[in-house]
Amino acid sequence: MAAKQACTLFFLRHESTSDPPGNGQLNAEARAHVSRQARLKSARPGHLKFISYFPDTMQHRTDSSPAAEPNENHKKEHRASTTANNGRRCTGAATSGHITSCAVKSMGWDPFDSFAVSKPKWNEWFMLHYVFTTTIPPFGESESGRRDFAQSWMWRTMECPATFYAQVLGASTHYVISCPTSHVRNRIITTGLQCKVQAIKSLRSLIAEFSEAINESILLAIFVLAIHGSFDLSDRPEPHPLSPLATYRDYHIYGRMNFGNEHINALYYLIERKGGISNIDQHAFGYVLPIFDLVYCARVEAAPSFPCPRQLKSIIEGGQWTPDIEANEMLITLGKGLPPSPDAWWPSCLERKMINILQVMMEITAALDHYCRGGPGAPTSLDALANNCDWVSHTLLSTPSYLKPSDKSNLDLQLSLDITTTLREICRLCALLYLDMVILPSPSHTGIKLRNSTRLLRLIEAMQWGEHAGDPCVLEFLTWATVLGAIAARFTQLQVLYSDHIERISRDTSWGALYPRLKRYLWFRPVCDSPALRIWFESGTTDVSLYT
Repeated sequence: MAAKQACTLFFLRHESTSDPPGNGQLNAEARAHVSRQARLKSARPGHLKFISYFPDTMQHRTDSSPAAEPNENHKKEHRASTTANNGRRCTGAATSGHITSCAVKSMGWDPFDSFAVSKPKWNEWFMLHYVFTTTIPPFGESESGRRDFAQSWMWRTMECPATFYAQVLGASTHYVISCPTSHVRNRIITTGLQCKVQAIKSLRSLIAEFSEAINESILLAIFVLAIHGSFDLSDRPEPHPLSPLATYRDYHIYGRMNFGNEHINALYYLIERKGGISNIDQHAFGYVLPIFDLVYCARVEAAPSFPCPRQLKSIIEGGQWTPDIEANEMLITLGKGLPPSPDAWWPSCLERKMINILQVMMEITAALDHYCRGGPGAPTSLDALANNCDWVSHTLLSTPSYLKPSDKSNLDLQLSLDITTTLREICRLCALLYLDMVILPSPSHTGIKLRNSTRLLRLIEAMQWGEHAGDPCVLEFLTWATVLGAIAARFTQLQVLYSDHIERISRDTSWGALYPRLKRYLWFRPVCDSPALRIWFESGTTDVSLYT
């Protein structure tokens, strides 16, 4: 860009020059220039910083003066809703005030007028800012990956109006779920709905224009619309504490969104037409499409549609985790009751593939526990676990049920199932429950826990009539499965039924004797301990002295 006014350049004489100092005028002008610059610098504010404004804190003005700084309440809300790059967020932040309806001048936010939408409303600008500061940062497993991902989404937003409006819709949904008590919630919801209408309208015209091939900006708009079909703001109690992986990629937020089936079908169809997921922009879709596929398929109980993009790697051998003494003990103890051994017949019923899945889940559990405890050798970021978490999620979701379709609806399972099939299916359902609680977490709104705990309960009850019901190994395994199912079934209609089973278990053992046996399978203490103790207490046991 050419400058409209020429700049005056001052050439200062070097001290070592041999020329006689005959031109004092130049030095005087130079000193005057330096003096002016010093005065200008001293007149600047001493503490300049970038301030991120929430809708209710921005003061709209007709001149070019800056907006007023938000008060302390709004600063607290911003700190609660915007987090570091590892994706952790705190929900339930409060906001106050309201936003005005006037639009912000585009030159104030987009001086080059680079976005596809001309003169967006101020609410839309705020939501777009929210996208690139809050919703996008959790995706990508390195600084360069996050940068490339955000840059790619920015380009798509700049070149396609449908993508722009879809981004605003997605941000408004994310914001409303993250800040349910915000006083501007209704305004944000309205903005999101208006942008959804605009995005669909723009998509229709663009699709009609590009009848031969759909570009990837349009594909991105469809992807965002597929995720943000609607949302569930109902206040449901969670059966267990959140896993750190729930906030790592905002699973606890996206789990309260209802996907748009028509856009999902279009998304899968268009990706197939392009030749598969490997033939689309990996910077824009490589981090999110495989994750979306896992989350969607877990919810609808289907095998993933895309091939697994991950290769299984040892977290320890990769140098991202050095287990301490406690972590090494967990690696030895976890899963001790599951792998085949000469003195226990029943684990040999498990397929080698399932045992491999369980072993990976055990390593993730030990690393995640060390991450929560901190200390020397602990993973510094959940990025270290992401590869294996995605691999085990994809592999487990790809494992079909061991039951025939007719068996799933058969109320007399004890008459139709053999012991091998029953144990394998119980193990698969327990792994799915654990996946949903710890590794690929979802809130109770998705119904995944209720669905799997319902099926698990029926199989546990069927096993009570089997010929091996009294075998110590089988009994211990069923006890762990019952406790895991009881945790998942809290605050549902199954809670009483599971409580009856726990009460029968408590007659023959104490919590102090049971707890070490639970840790021989899959058990993540920050998620499982607290609800398990609560269930044990509510079952009527008198083993109160062992609760701590």
